[in-house]
Amino acid sequence: MSHVRIDDLLGRVVRDSNGRSVGRIYEIRAEEQGDELVILEYHLGAAAMMERVGLSILRLAGLSHGRDPLKVPWDRMDLSEPRQPRLLGTLEDLR
Repeated sequence: MSHVRIDDLLGRVVRDSNGRSVGRIYEIRAEEQGDELVILEYHLGAAAMMERVGLSILRLAGLSHGRDPLKVPWDRMDLSEPRQPRLLGTLEDLR
């Protein structure tokens, strides 16, 4: 099992297998499973940043900031180098 510090990931640029920038990690979704916190997905891009700072409250009021964050499942992220996270595959594969 691998352990990665969240602080090492937040704000990092994620690149795909072609070396192209996919977006920055601004949000990480996790759930408790027993005594552990298990990562479910990573949210990338400007919409994820707005989500992180609380602009998703606009949606509760029936408004929208226009875009959803890019959601990357935990198993599609290579964190072997936490300061240089990589998407397994391409952005097109993810969509």
